[in-house]
Amino acid sequence: MVRGAGGQSRHVPTLTLVPAAPAKRGKKARHVPDPIKTNGETAAEEMRLLIERLERLHEEKDGIAQDIADVLAEAKGRGFDAKALESIRKIRKKEKLAFQEETAILETYMQSLGML
Repeated sequence: MVRGAGGQSRHVPTLTLVPAAPAKRGKKARHVPDPIKTNGETAAEEMRLLIERLERLHEEKDGIAQDIADVLAEAKGRGFDAKALESIRKIRKKEKLAFQEETAILETYMQSLGML
């Protein structure tokens, strides 16, 4: 309160300093509890089962890779080019329009390089 002219009092607001908030530097990292420590044996069992599934899938993948190699070796033995067969497999996997567009671009580039 301050007394003005004529003895009247009036309220004068005072300046209060509020500490500035710290600058934000991105999202705050969430604390994620370690499932092994919080759930104990249950989480360890789940993890063991997941690892066993991964191992089985990798064994199947290795078996399939061997089967593919056997088919390509058979094709080679019959006089086919394995690279050409793989190229055809990749082409058949694509949509017709996408393949046509890719082929047109390839031909344009090859013409501009004098390869056709």
